[in-house]
Amino acid sequence: MIDGEMSLEAHLQELRGRLIVVLGVVGGLFIVGYFAAKPILYWLIAHSLVHRLVVIGVTEAFFGVVRIDVVASLAVASPVILYEAAAFVFPGLTSSERRLVRWSLIPAWFLFFAGASLGFFGFVPVVLRIMLSFTGHGIRSLWTLSNYLSFVLDLSVPLGFVAELPLFAGLLSYAGILPPSLFARYRRQAIFAAFFVAAALAPPSALSMLLMAGPVYGIYELSHLVARIVYRPPPSSHLGDGSQVQANSY
Repeated sequence: MIDGEMSLEAHLQELRGRLIVVLGVVGGLFIVGYFAAKPILYWLIAHSLVHRLVVIGVTEAFFGVVRIDVVASLAVASPVILYEAAAFVFPGLTSSERRLVRWSLIPAWFLFFAGASLGFFGFVPVVLRIMLSFTGHGIRSLWTLSNYLSFVLDLSVPLGFVAELPLFAGLLSYAGILPPSLFARYRRQAIFAAFFVAAALAPPSALSMLLMAGPVYGIYELSHLVARIVYRPPPSSHLGDGSQVQANSY
């Protein structure tokens, strides 16, 4: 009992130390990134179809800059966050699995930015054109800063996380945790989930939902393909009939 309590205490201390590292890195990036948040915000506006925004509250502009700073800090610190999370579970992994996790951190970072860039440069302009097409004939579009940031971030950041799914699916399949058969078994649920995510993130337009649901489901199929290529069955699945009979006898 004492050993179990000491083991739990050691795990909690390790978790605390890793959380301190993550918070320190994110906090440091937040302080430094505050000076770059305004240029980032101006860049987002300059590369959008909406070139003029308004604020309707005293603190709206300030919290808009803070929001950009938080998202940028978390994005830049994501390799550290992923490493600390992976290092926390390293004791339960083999040496080859640890090496594989380390090498996957930087690709995960690039995949996140690739997905977020696809959302900003690909989906945001298309969806924005569709939404602006309903204006005209006396209807003038007037965007607030908070509305614009919510629109851009809701279409860009989630796609960054979705773009990482093939990598994580490959890691879990390589470790024998995620068999490729699960992808085929839950294909219908994946289609429903893709449209559910599109309905939650995209504006209320059928075309917008289709534009987002298609790539999301495509990434699911890509994850299935990656899992089929790298899957390694766990050692227990290679046991002979004698071992299975012995296990069943218990």
